[in-house]
Amino acid sequence: MKKIFTFIAVCLMSLQFATAQEAFFEDNIQEQMPQFVGGEEALSNWIENNISFPMMADLYSIDERVVVSFDINEDGSVSNIQVQDSPNPIFADEVVNKLETMPLWIPAIQNGRYVKVNYNLAISFIF
Repeated sequence: MKKIFTFIAVCLMSLQFATAQEAFFEDNIQEQMPQFVGGEEALSNWIENNISFPMMADLYSIDERVVVSFDINEDGSVSNIQVQDSPNPIFADEVVNKLETMPLWIPAIQNGRYVKVNYNLAISFIF
């Protein structure tokens, strides 16, 4: 029986704030990275419950890993989903289509304001 394992391997937040180049930090300013509501475990559960092993991929008996990047906007919405690495477009399409329906995140805060942040995520499919 096929089983999908979601693995947040990269989960690296590339701190690409729009204001990062001109920002300077003061001791009293709170900085906060974006968070999926409920934390990393909730993100992993959301991925596992929403991203499926593509039906067209039943012919393949291989493991696939899709790496994507996307923006988490000032309002917590997800946009600009880009596939960074995927050997098979069937898996990449599944990930992108489902990430487009992702619920709002808690946005990042820099210098007391909500800011857009680029987020990287790796999802592994194991047959």
